[in-house]
Amino acid sequence: MKLLSFQPSIGGRVTFGYYAVALLMLAASLFFVGELRALEERVILGQRVMDLFDSALEIRRFERNYFLHHQDADREENGRYIVKLRSLLSADRSDFMIIATASRLSDLQTLLDAYQRQMADYAAADPRRSTLIEPAVRALGKDIVTIAEDMVAAERRQTQVSLASFRIQLLGVIVAMALAIIGVGGALSRRVVGPLKAMEASVEAVSAGRRDTLLPPSGDREIVSIITAFNHMLKELDQRQKSLMRSERLAALGTMLSGVAHELNNPLSNISTSCQILQEELGEGDLQAQRMFLDQIDQQVVRARNIVRSLQDFAREKEFRKETVFLKTLVEQTVGFVRGEVPAKALVSLAIPEELALQADAQRLQQVFVNLIRNAVDVLDESGRIVISAGRKRVEGPPADHAWGSGCGGSGEMVEISVADNGPGIPADILPRIFDPFFTTKDVGRGMGLGLSIVYEIVDEHGGCIFVNSVPGKGSTFFVRLPAP
Repeated sequence: MKLLSFQPSIGGRVTFGYYAVALLMLAASLFFVGELRALEERVILGQRVMDLFDSALEIRRFERNYFLHHQDADREENGRYIVKLRSLLSADRSDFMIIATASRLSDLQTLLDAYQRQMADYAAADPRRSTLIEPAVRALGKDIVTIAEDMVAAERRQTQVSLASFRIQLLGVIVAMALAIIGVGGALSRRVVGPLKAMEASVEAVSAGRRDTLLPPSGDREIVSIITAFNHMLKELDQRQKSLMRSERLAALGTMLSGVAHELNNPLSNISTSCQILQEELGEGDLQAQRMFLDQIDQQVVRARNIVRSLQDFAREKEFRKETVFLKTLVEQTVGFVRGEVPAKALVSLAIPEELALQADAQRLQQVFVNLIRNAVDVLDESGRIVISAGRKRVEGPPADHAWGSGCGGSGEMVEISVADNGPGIPADILPRIFDPFFTTKDVGRGMGLGLSIVYEIVDEHGGCIFVNSVPGKGSTFFVRLPAP
């Protein structure tokens, strides 16, 4: 039979903590019950000692009355209390030995016997002789009371010691229980609350844009189950995000075809013209001129091939991979893709150093520029202007005031890219929502509202940030900051 492996759980740990506290409280309760029982026995012993002491006092009282009045009733009461005291000594001897030694009890018994004999002699003697016996009786009675008083004092001292000990033990048990409960609570906090705090931090990191697989902060069954489900959700989210990015890229690809057709038209026209000239001069003409036309055809073929290859690279699905990308070349290629969407009189200008390069995924970064440029084109009129500039910049903290975005709180050397237009700008009530998925101000059928959301995701994937400054009526400027190589 296959043994099932034991896997701890939060419920098991909490249950164990409750059981541990309950057992501590039960043990403390049993301990206090035992101590209270001991105190109860001590109280009962005190009552018996007091009975013994009271009997000794009653013996002396009736002794004095008998010596004063010589009443037989007083002598009989004296004798009855002597019997009672002797009975108490006999019946509770073992208990009395707790507060007095055996020799002390024997002395009390001897004194009591002698006292009883002397009282009998006193009662039987003539008045002259009884006067001689009286001092001896009084001395014996005093010794009996003294021993009884000593026993009462000893019992009280022991009771006080027991009460003091009980108080100390009570305080010690309370402190021990408090420390034990704190220890159990601390252990539960470390084993239960600690992993939950770690999960909370991981979830906050995911909400901030991280997509790393989470590792279980503990081996508890519930934690492992939650982390497994969360990782599955992250995987699904990543796949759906990639699907949305693919859909957006294909949508952009469809709208870019007119621009690509325009880009291909020029080299194809040059090729056609050069071929016609060569056909007309076939077998005739200057050989050097014919070679020049053939070189032009070759150059235009290479140009057309590069355009098609760039389009294929943009459309092809690839894994995220950083490489050295020359920014100006990439942006020029991207502008060529969307040129067919730009109004005829609108101007797109670049201010990017030739040598400026960074480590990035070229395809994804190109999609960022496609979306930003197309968004700018959508708001331009016939005389609009788009300026794309970039440069290295050392940043300290978040961008200037009135900038909407997130993740730009870092500092250090960055490559900052700006895409500025002179369109109508973004209304202030819309500005905080522009990076939300599926948010769009376009008419139905003209966009899904994923462009800027995907731009945000791609920039975050590169370890950068994006923000925007916009003044209604004066245009908008999107800034992208990426780590400098």
